[in-house]
Amino acid sequence: MSKRNTYKRFYTITPNGEWFKVRVFDEYGFNTTVFEKNVIQASLFIIKWWENGKERKNTNDLMSKAILNCKEIDSKNPNLREI
Repeated sequence: MSKRNTYKRFYTITPNGEWFKVRVFDEYGFNTTVFEKNVIQASLFIIKWWENGKERKNTNDLMSKAILNCKEIDSKNPNLREI
């Protein structure tokens, strides 16, 4: 059975002094917060963040696999101490 994606795209744009606080979530559960000078720049950031969601997920999955492989290699080395 495949794992279903339960995340939804979501964002908030909130005035914060002279800046706009942008908090954005993608369909893979990744999120970020940035500050932009105006609403147009905030909106463009959100669009770009969503467009790059698949690439961000692939990069994260690749890093996770690399870390698991390193842990497996380390577990086979008797000269390493337990952390």
